[in-house]
Amino acid sequence: MMRTVIFILFLFLNSIAIGQKSIGEFSHSLHTKNKTLKGSFSVVNTFNSNIATFLSDNNYIYAYLMSPEFKMQKQLKFKKNKKYRGVVGKFHTNGNKFSFIVANINASKFGTIAFDFKKDTVVFTKDPFKTNGLTLLQNFNQQNKSHLLFLKKKTSELIVRTYANDKKTTNTTFNLKNEKFLIGKHKETSLTKLLYNTLYNDYTITKIQSFEYGKTKYKIQPVSIETTSEYTKLYIEDDHIKIIFDKNKYYSQILTLGLKDGTHSLVKIEKPLSKVTGKNKTSNSYLFDNFLFTTACSKKNIGISIHDLETHKKIKEFTLKYNQTLPFDNVPVVIQGKSYNRITKKQSKVFFRKLYYSDIGITVVRQNNNFAITIGGKKPATLHNPMMSLKMGDNVSIYAVNNYRGFLDPHSYILNNYRNKKATYFRGILDNEFNFTDIPLEKNVYDTINSYVQENNTQENSHIFQYKGKMIYGYYAPELNTYKFLAF
Repeated sequence: MMRTVIFILFLFLNSIAIGQKSIGEFSHSLHTKNKTLKGSFSVVNTFNSNIATFLSDNNYIYAYLMSPEFKMQKQLKFKKNKKYRGVVGKFHTNGNKFSFIVANINASKFGTIAFDFKKDTVVFTKDPFKTNGLTLLQNFNQQNKSHLLFLKKKTSELIVRTYANDKKTTNTTFNLKNEKFLIGKHKETSLTKLLYNTLYNDYTITKIQSFEYGKTKYKIQPVSIETTSEYTKLYIEDDHIKIIFDKNKYYSQILTLGLKDGTHSLVKIEKPLSKVTGKNKTSNSYLFDNFLFTTACSKKNIGISIHDLETHKKIKEFTLKYNQTLPFDNVPVVIQGKSYNRITKKQSKVFFRKLYYSDIGITVVRQNNNFAITIGGKKPATLHNPMMSLKMGDNVSIYAVNNYRGFLDPHSYILNNYRNKKATYFRGILDNEFNFTDIPLEKNVYDTINSYVQENNTQENSHIFQYKGKMIYGYYAPELNTYKFLAF
């Protein structure tokens, strides 16, 4: 009988482990005082599939190079320059030289740190770039080049500074002074004013980054509502970027910047509930697979529309009413973090009211040939608490520059929001003709990782990254002074 119980228990524990697989680990042999670690992250060399993992404490960064099979190859140690504490970009070479763009706390001075495992050296170099009158908005990587996006406030110019391997840095300037941005239905404003965020007392853009996961041919963006409820978002697409402005409640304004030729274009897409005045609604949008999904919410209605960005034509629009049940069965409806499989009409009114008084957001991912859509909102941040729902936690010692902009590696940034989400939202499936269906929702990879993290309490000094069609969760186990990797 006892053997049977033990066997059943073994099967149960094995079932918990399904979804992740241990693929490697290494001893943190460069340092033994495990309580002093403040953060970690890994970078995959896209040329040879080597993995470099970096651990940080108050004084040093410890670098470990592993083979594609997660076998230790080399180690390096670097004493921090405390004037340059924030990592805002990265790139690497085929010869396992990993370079990081670093900034001071005000993001006004920059430099690079190069960890060269072939030469066994670590070199810091100051960047002579002058930033007078410039504000760093965001960073993004593309084809192993790292780009920093700056705003020149006085002239409403955007400047992209590009760093590449063993080449000089280059600057591309986009003059947007004469572009007609809208702040209301008809009122014009400048780019500088449109980018200003009163809650942060700063100019902000949130980065949305897609990636391929598993065997699907589709790129996915499993981003939480806490992220997509921001009003200015940047999307990376081949050799150009799109910045979508949603502070205007009537229009989504899409600015496209060509990185190769320095050209730009501006398109305005009308949002749903256009006849409702701006003060009586909240709205936002999300870009996915060249479709723009927009939503607007009043106290009594939620409007949803889908546009094709190639033709700028509206494909679909529909309205959900507060006094009707939602147009599908058995979908998760979450009200401030509490989940319901089905809600009553009374709860539906509460749901609409919560959305109306929230910072609304919309997000979309592929589920087979369909679209899994989430619409919801987070409790608005206030001037007294501008960092609400955006605690960075793990990597603050490494990434110390304006973390609310999302300079963190996008996967860890997303997972952090999944850990802390307390939003109000509902999810449903749209078919290829953008009609709601009753197809069951599947968990995405971040849901799976988040469940593992909560069950095993492995949040400290952790990081996730994409590798060979899998998401890899790396974390430090202090009791063993060991860094472990799990594949999901």
